[in-house]
Amino acid sequence: MRKIIISLLVSCVGVMPVVASELQLYQDPIPYGTYIKDLDSLLADAVKRNHWVFSKDESGIRYANLDYKTYKINTELMVKDNSVAVKLISAARPDCGKKSCKVDMDRVDGWLVKLRRSIAYDVTKAVRDDALKRRFVEDIE
Repeated sequence: MRKIIISLLVSCVGVMPVVASELQLYQDPIPYGTYIKDLDSLLADAVKRNHWVFSKDESGIRYANLDYKTYKINTELMVKDNSVAVKLISAARPDCGKKSCKVDMDRVDGWLVKLRRSIAYDVTKAVRDDALKRRFVEDIE
């Protein structure tokens, strides 16, 4: 019995890093439901807070780009099933002054987490405001 329990514990420990490495912190989708009517203006305001630049191409794909110090970070804001997720496209340091500069992925991940947090904050405010409006309308009637 002891051998079975130990083998189960060892197998669980071996599986945990695989599951944890599937999503980064910034990749968790932010659900917005039916509360937000103009998603593009919300995303533009949210990404502007931390000096990101929001853009949308002809096919409707939304991007957030950061040009900070020597870093250039390009992300896609994926909208699917009434939720928004941040996907890293590229991170580079083209203007660092040396022949080759390594990208500090811890720093990049931190900026991406702040981007996601900013979007989640604006979505939360929009949901709260919509709930207050609905409650106010119900109280009047």
